[in-house]
Amino acid sequence: MRRVRIVLGLAVAVCAFGALSVPAFAKEKLVFGTFVASIANQPISPTSPARVVENKEDEAEVTELQLGGYRFGVVNSETGEIEYENPCKKSPRVHGVVTEERSSSLLTEVTFRECVSSNPDGAQIPWRATNLKLDIKFRADESAEIGNTEGGLEIAENATEVIKGVNGSCLLEVPKQFVPAKSAGNEEKFWEAAEYTPETEPVENWEKSKKLQEEYPGGLKNRLGIETTEKFVGIVSYVDTATTKKRRGCTAKSGEENGKLITEGPRAGWIEYRNGKLGLDVEGLEIKGGQLTFEPPA
Repeated sequence: MRRVRIVLGLAVAVCAFGALSVPAFAKEKLVFGTFVASIANQPISPTSPARVVENKEDEAEVTELQLGGYRFGVVNSETGEIEYENPCKKSPRVHGVVTEERSSSLLTEVTFRECVSSNPDGAQIPWRATNLKLDIKFRADESAEIGNTEGGLEIAENATEVIKGVNGSCLLEVPKQFVPAKSAGNEEKFWEAAEYTPETEPVENWEKSKKLQEEYPGGLKNRLGIETTEKFVGIVSYVDTATTKKRRGCTAKSGEENGKLITEGPRAGWIEYRNGKLGLDVEGLEIKGGQLTFEPPA
């Protein structure tokens, strides 16, 4: 990805005798790229949004997932070892929505499917699989806003998921937040937590279809690939350890490495974690009947 820094100015004055005056430095300003979407003969707006979907030929991949006290990983049935680089038994589903033709962000919702929590120390039930959803708004400065919602594509202030642990289930809350956290309100640098890759390929049977020729002038389809990096870390979450009729035996632990027990306020008795991680690789995000890409800085 090309990155361009624009230097606003460096003023140097030369006096008649050749001496230099004190230089005046102007703060440099970064130029970020733009998410670009289009549908032929159809405007995209908040009242006429476009749906972002996965290309049917590609599957998204989760390479790492840690939330709360849970580091997810599929248990190898032959060796009994936990494969943390393969945390879910099924590929995630990714979709989104676009309300502007040019934007500094792209809102997606990721459905994680059959992600496995296990007990390395052994248990009567060696592992359980959980489905959960997470909203991720990818930003052009390579950071993200994350949250979770049950009712649609809107980052929630607070949202909860029930995580099935080997000894019971825990209520997990992922509050609205920035990743990395320092990117909140700071748009003067690239954060390198996500990478955006434009993908272009010929449209199949374009020459034979008038409809396809109208949808894709020139015969090319623009799609978008998104991959999080090792800097997509520090995700904050809260785990409710209370035992109820629906959630018995939650085993989330507190401690320096595991989390911090909250003793006051509305979350008293919950455990706060700040060690969440997400490795996600998505290929072929597209707009049905349209174009979706990312334009890096010129």
